[in-house]
Amino acid sequence: MTDKLTKRRVDELKPDPEHDEFIWCGETRGFGVRVKPSGTKTFIIQYRNAQRRTRRYAIGQYGKWTVDQARREAKAKLVEAEQGKDPSVERRATRAQKVKTVRELCDQYLTDATAGRVLYRGKPKKQTTLATDTGRIKRHILPLLGDRAINEIARKDVEAFQNKVAEGETAIDVRTGPRGRARVTGGRGTATKAVNLLSAIYSYAVKKEWTDNNPCIGVEKPADAVRSRFLTAEEYRKLGDGLREAGQLGVNPTALRAIEALALTGCRKGEILNLNRDEIDVAGRCLRLQDTKSGAQMRPCGRNALEFLASLAAEADGDWVFPSVRRMGRLVDVSSPLARVCGLAALEGVTPHVLRHSYATVAHELNYSELTIAALLGHRAGSVTAKYAHGVDSVLAAAADRVSATISARVRGEEETGKVVVLGVGGRLG
Repeated sequence: MTDKLTKRRVDELKPDPEHDEFIWCGETRGFGVRVKPSGTKTFIIQYRNAQRRTRRYAIGQYGKWTVDQARREAKAKLVEAEQGKDPSVERRATRAQKVKTVRELCDQYLTDATAGRVLYRGKPKKQTTLATDTGRIKRHILPLLGDRAINEIARKDVEAFQNKVAEGETAIDVRTGPRGRARVTGGRGTATKAVNLLSAIYSYAVKKEWTDNNPCIGVEKPADAVRSRFLTAEEYRKLGDGLREAGQLGVNPTALRAIEALALTGCRKGEILNLNRDEIDVAGRCLRLQDTKSGAQMRPCGRNALEFLASLAAEADGDWVFPSVRRMGRLVDVSSPLARVCGLAALEGVTPHVLRHSYATVAHELNYSELTIAALLGHRAGSVTAKYAHGVDSVLAAAADRVSATISARVRGEEETGKVVVLGVGGRLG
């Protein structure tokens, strides 16, 4: 027991890194504040129910509630407890009427996320992220946890869920349309991402006051495998051979051009597939991307890559630089054509992200700094954003030119002179 709880007293409370701390008010009996190791401070009351069992009831977090507001609420709930009511039981009953199962919680989460009411890094989730979340919920969370009550899920249940996903229990291969197919394989990386999403959903439920805790907190997750695959100079040459052979065999030329663009720019797959003609700024020596993982960005881009992309944009009928040849809209699949190219080139383990990693590796080989490489790749970093906020300076432009020219030379099997050339694949084969 301490003196009367005041704002100054609560502000002065320090967390214990090992366990929760409980500080009780010396004036209002049963009223206190719980300080978690994370530093979160929550106003609570402690009382005895009709069976004389001790119960605790969370009023709300300090910051959202002032001390005086929490004290008034505490007094009202303590009076209810004296009258034989149980505030904790009544709260659970009210919550149960709103959301009972994990399935209902996921449905409400996706509804609010789609409406822009669930924020990620301060912004509504993108449609591509929502599509990924929906897939993970449908393929992993609902089959294993969907019919469970949200308040009966404990940490051990989340750990069991993680193990089942990692071991492939939710693996499935089904057709999703005339040309569509969903291949869900599971694995450790998938399990980690599924638990991360489940944790975000439970954090949402806690904010909504539908449950008191997030059972995913404290679950030890396997680290995602570090991507170490990159193309050597010889493998770049093989990639070029594979691209040219694929073009001669009639593989979708738009997809081959997209693969070439991925290699030359180091962009993410989605950034290339969603590229619009208005985002190509040859004079500014950059791509003015409107939608990336970190928001709108001005991405430094090599001159040969920019001229190549500009020529494709001039040939395209619409605004997409890489339009679909079968339907309206943009190209959707580049991974399958890349796998075909790599099969022809006898290359293993090459994905669109490997091309991005390889771009960074070439930049490193050319002795560019981590800051410069981060700017070339568009990595989220405050110092990079601040330094290059107004335009692509000559240092970055020269770096982008040199990296893409080096990659171009390797793909063509030519001497790396730094001369700017175009690969000549994906429809312009000699």
